[in-house]
Order: sequence, then C-alpha cells, then structure tokens
Amino acid sequence: MAVARLTAAGIAPLVAQLLVQRDLGELSVAQAFLAPNLRDLPDPYRMADAQLAAATIARAMQQGQRICVYGDYDVDGVTAAALLHDVFGKLAYPVQIFLPDRLRDGYGLHGERLAELVAQGVQLFIAVDCGSTALAEIAQTRAAGCEFVVVDHHTLGATWPNATALLNPKRHDCTYPDKNLSAVGVALVLAQALRRTLAGLQWPGAASLDMGDLVELAALGTIADVVELRNVNRMLAWHGLRRLGKTGRLGLKALAKKLPLDGIDAHRVGYHLGPKINAAGRIADARTAFELLTETDAGRAEDLALRLDLHNNHRQDLTALVLQEALAQAQMYVESKDCVVVAGQGWHPGVVGIVAGRLREQFGVPSFALALDEDGLARGSGRSVSGLDLVAALHAIEAGSAPILKRFGGHAFAAGLTLAAEHVDSLRQRLAAHVALALPESERGEVYRIDAELPVDQANLLTLQQIEQLEPFGKGNPAPLFLLRGVEVRDAKVVGKTQAYMRAKLHTPGRQPAWARPAVAAFAAIEPWAGAKSGDHIDAVIKLQRNHYQGTTTVQADVLAVRPAQSG
Repeated sequence: MAVARLTAAGIAPLVAQLLVQRDLGELSVAQAFLAPNLRDLPDPYRMADAQLAAATIARAMQQGQRICVYGDYDVDGVTAAALLHDVFGKLAYPVQIFLPDRLRDGYGLHGERLAELVAQGVQLFIAVDCGSTALAEIAQTRAAGCEFVVVDHHTLGATWPNATALLNPKRHDCTYPDKNLSAVGVALVLAQALRRTLAGLQWPGAASLDMGDLVELAALGTIADVVELRNVNRMLAWHGLRRLGKTGRLGLKALAKKLPLDGIDAHRVGYHLGPKINAAGRIADARTAFELLTETDAGRAEDLALRLDLHNNHRQDLTALVLQEALAQAQMYVESKDCVVVAGQGWHPGVVGIVAGRLREQFGVPSFALALDEDGLARGSGRSVSGLDLVAALHAIEAGSAPILKRFGGHAFAAGLTLAAEHVDSLRQRLAAHVALALPESERGEVYRIDAELPVDQANLLTLQQIEQLEPFGKGNPAPLFLLRGVEVRDAKVVGKTQAYMRAKLHTPGRQPAWARPAVAAFAAIEPWAGAKSGDHIDAVIKLQRNHYQGTTTVQADVLAVRPAQSG
C-alpha cells in the first residue's frame, strides 16, 4: 500500500495519506514534492522557440541594439518585467522597460505605443504576459524592421502572431513538461536559455547568472496569478517563498512590514502582497510597482511601499462602490441564474475584474463586469466557475452568431473583453444560453472533497505543522479539507462590525462538562454556519489555520460548510 510505503520512509501517516490522494504516492515523487530542487528544473530549450529567442537576444546584445521589455500592468506582468530587468542588469546590458497604462493603453500590446518606441530607436521587443493574440500589432512592428520575442502564457488563437520567437507553453508543439506556467515562469525559462546561450559566447557574467536570485520574483508572480502549484510552478513557489521570507529587495521588505511575524507564505502573497502590487496597475501607474521590486535605495523603497498601500486602500473603496451597483443591477436580469453580465458608466476599469470575481462568488455562475466609456465601448473582465472554460465559451458564442466582441482573451477561469456598449445585452443573452447548455444547474455549486476525517483532539499545532509540509497551497494543490463529525457547538457568538461573522468552539460530544472535552476554536462568515447555534451537533468541513493573537499562536478551524450531524 502506498501510504504504508511512504510511512516506512519516515513520512507522517497523515502527510502520506494526503500525498497519495494527490497522486504523489511514489516515494521519489513524494520526496521531490516535499523538497523540490531547483537543479531539477527542465531543460529550457524544451520550451518551443526558447533557443531561438535566446539566440536573437544574444545577437542583438552583441550588435549593441536597443532592447525594450514591454510588460503588463498586473503582478504577473510586472514581476516578469522586473525579472528580465534583473537579468540584463546582471549582464551589464541596459534595456528599456515599458509598462502600459490601463486607461490609456488597455490590455496587451498597443500599436501606437509600439510605434512610438520604434521611433525612439528600439530594435528588439520582448513582450511579457501579452502578445499571443496580437497579430496586427506584431506584424506592424516587424514591418518596421524590428525583431519581436513573445514571452506569454495566455490561450493562443487559431492563428499565431508572426513573432521572431513565440514562447508560450500552451503551444501544441511545445514539449516543455509544465503547461501551466505564469508569464514570470516563462520569463525565467527565457533567462535560463539566455544564460546558456551567452555563456557559450563567453559573455561576461553569463556563466555566473544565478537563477536562485530570480526565483522570489517568479514565486511572487506565480502565486499571485493563481496558476497550478504543481511541477515547475511548485518548485518556483517553494523556493521563492523561502527567499521572500528573508528577501533583500528593499521594496518588498517595506511592503511586507505589516504582515504577521511568522513570515511570508502563499496566503500572504495571494491576499496581501499581490493585491498591493496589483493596485498600482489597477488604478494608478504600474511603474510604481515595478520600481518597488527593483529599488535599491531604502528611503525611496519605503516611499514606494507607502504609495502602494494608499493605492490599495483607494482600490478597496472603488471596489466597494462598484460592487454595490453591480449587485443591484445583477438582480434585475433573469439571466443571472446562468450568468451575470453587468455594466456601468463611471466604473473604474481597474476594479471590474475584482468585482467580477465577487459576483461569481455571490451567484455561483460565470460573471462579467464591464466599464462603459465615453466612446461607446464596454471593457471589462470575467471570472468563471469550475466546469466552464470562459475563453472557450466566448469563442463558442462568437462562432454561433454574428460576432459582437472586438477583442477577448485570457484563461479558462479569467478573461477580458471589449465590445460596443450596445451589444452588452446580446453578450448576456448569448452567454446565458451557452452556460445553460454547457453547465446544467445540477452540475453547479460548491463541492467539497474531504481529505480526511479528523478527531477534534487532533486539530492541533502538531497536525498543522505536518500538513504545512505540503505548502505552498493554491490551485492544483489546495489546503487539505477535514471533516469534524458530530461535534457540539459551544459559545457561539456573532462578531464583527457588520455582524457578518461567527466565532464558536467545536467540542467532542460527551457527558463530561464542556471544559473537560477536547475542543477547537472555529471562525467563519455567517453563511457557512447554516444557522447552527450553541448546543447543536453538527458535521463541519474545515481547514486548519494558525491564529496569532497577542504573541500567542493557536490553531483555528476555518469553517467552510456545516450540516446537522449525521451518523455513518
């Protein structure tokens, strides 16, 4: 039995069980998962066009050409740009970094900005986190005599751009073993390939270029972009988190000052650092975030961190305002049982993606939030649910009727689009019809896959320390879910300024006084408690987490779902 073999090798029984349930039951595979080694990163030349891209860049460097890294304004694009900035800095070769403005330039490559950069003398472009569907923009730039390298991970269209080199693990002819890299992960592959190529040419500093110095940026973008944390992504996140905890990057140190004392983990990156870095590109200038990641002056790093904090606070206020209007609007449409498509004049384009995510959580269906501008266009973002590929859905509704979308792209779970404001109703109706057929109501809703049943007396720090060996948790490697069966609710209390949360203790049932029975503190929003109150006996789906209070660390049960206690 696989669990027994892992246990015999010194792996804790619960950890062994969780590994087997994640299809990691082979001892060598399990050991590599628990302690990945950067030396096991795949050969970068297995990425389609990586060797060609490295040779193109090396030739440009030898000829002294002007190189521009054209990034994106979200955390994945900014970290990818910062990573390549670091690479060229270590190689003592100056490059220009261009980051688009969300309001002026929109998503992806912008033809006018490219033309301006060509006029300034740029001869080689490296586009990161964009470019896979920018056929016209890249053709225009190549026609002007420039080389163009695309470093991306978004879904490709039927026709690929005529780039000099196209690095995208989603290419059908790409043999790189991990198809789920973020853009910053692909940028790291390019850095590996460039190191090998330049070392062969004896370029100063190439042979000593250390990928370990770049991995914290790779981890930051990888985790924040919510890609699967398996295979290469796990290696990057695992090593990067350890480096982030003792980072020498002054901006990140300043930005992380208010995090809990036990350091940086995937949750803090996803819910604290990532949103703050994203905030600059959402409502201000992504350059602020880029400069924070690359700043070498401590005083300026503190100023940049403060600026990002202020941007993030403003972003939260804007999100709350738009979400309130979006929720009210969504209630008006019968299509909301299958999808949500809402649009508003004056909505800030930088927060509509967040609002779309909140709508999906509220209604449990694919959701789009669109900002209407003065030119009669609707631009926005969508978020999908398990079982429905959002980009594939947009392709389907475009193929079935007269096209209404000016542009769209993204991933299975997140997409962006632009269309005329007059077509918003058509988008809502077409998407609702597609979802009704592709995702029947019987297949919707949250499904919790329990990893193990856990006695209350094992909901402790020792168990938590054991399961933390599987971190970082995220998409593809979720935090373990446990079932507390037949526990008694005690000391239930509604808390919070808006009375939206409940705190309680979950006790092992028995005849002894409550204080004599094992218990674990529990906390969650009101909804998952399903009306449970003190004295009730329930089954609860939970995640274990640390609770830090006044210098003391305890275990807390994060309650995800509750039902009346059932036998068996």
